[in-house]
Amino acid sequence: MVSHKRKRESYATPISNEAEDLSEAPQMELETVPVTSSPFTIVYAKLGDVKPKKSRTGGKDKMDYNDHTAAKDEVGMTENDPATTYMVLPGSLWDSMKKYKNFIVSERQFGVNDFIFVNNGTSALAKETEDDKQFWIARVLEVRASSPSAVYLRVYWMYWPTELPSGQDYYHGKSELVASNHMEIIDAMTVSGLAEVTHLVEQDDAPTATGLYWRQRFDFRTQKLSPLKRDCVCKQYHNPDKLLVHCVNDDCGKWMHEDCLLKDATDKAWARLNGKQLEFSNDTIEVNGSEQLEDTIQVNPKTRGTIATTSLASVRKPSSMKSKPRRKTKGKKGESDEPEWKGQLEARLEIKTLEADKEENAEISGNVVFEDRRSKLEPRTWNERLECLFCGNPLS
Repeated sequence: MVSHKRKRESYATPISNEAEDLSEAPQMELETVPVTSSPFTIVYAKLGDVKPKKSRTGGKDKMDYNDHTAAKDEVGMTENDPATTYMVLPGSLWDSMKKYKNFIVSERQFGVNDFIFVNNGTSALAKETEDDKQFWIARVLEVRASSPSAVYLRVYWMYWPTELPSGQDYYHGKSELVASNHMEIIDAMTVSGLAEVTHLVEQDDAPTATGLYWRQRFDFRTQKLSPLKRDCVCKQYHNPDKLLVHCVNDDCGKWMHEDCLLKDATDKAWARLNGKQLEFSNDTIEVNGSEQLEDTIQVNPKTRGTIATTSLASVRKPSSMKSKPRRKTKGKKGESDEPEWKGQLEARLEIKTLEADKEENAEISGNVVFEDRRSKLEPRTWNERLECLFCGNPLS
């Protein structure tokens, strides 16, 4: 890719105990600069790569592979992540450049370990866009420069789930990123702004994700994703945009997916409405056709990160963004994955708003609200209590 003409300057702060006065940095134009190619290439040393992987920002392959830096280890996103051993080509040019701890673009200061929005060509055309997905996102590892107009950043790329080789999956949230060891050196003039990205640690009572976050890692060299914590009777990954409900029974304490709770409750209700007896696995309880509807019981299930209350943002609809299709599981001929009650019986968690127009004060009652849509007349609505999918006790 041919480098675009630079429209603004960048300014870097040397690594030293007495940093230069950043207020004296040159004034910089606010015009958006599209992605530019870089004269540097990363080689992953331990895997014995003869040539580097494909660059995200483009560039021609005219490197002298004998002119490289000494192999170095770069730590991962956390202390527990394995290090990535890399070399920079051309090494003579990279080593000749001065190291800096900060740089300024368009009067905004950025530094090592900051997350940054990076123009990718498409984002350069939308100067005032508020859609984060119009940009690439990276974490700054190192800043080097030979002059204010030649400042380069060594970065780890963060991936949007749609950029993964496998595409976006069911458990990826709307604001979720995937950390990677995909390292590259980019022109500092492609930086568009500072990105606020948090690490979501999956554990009991972990804080609910807000804003951009990451929890999974993608190994660029092996093209593999790190595993996540599995919850519920389905043993599947959790989508942070949806609700996790906790059983407070001391002998149980399991976490369950909102969708699994609703499906279980709807299966049982449909069986009673049709005088059927469903067959369940060992993890569930049989329901006889003669069973009567239970009285409503007011309970307050604990959700991950909060007790008794949860934000309505925790039960947002899944992302509608385009992604690579998931591989479907093959079933028997004529067999359908759609439940018999689809479109005829609907269920949702009962949510009570404690203060009008304040979603952060919404409370999950512990009940499921059913709506029978089989009749052409007004749908019949009723409540039932939610039961733990593991121990069968009310979620109170």
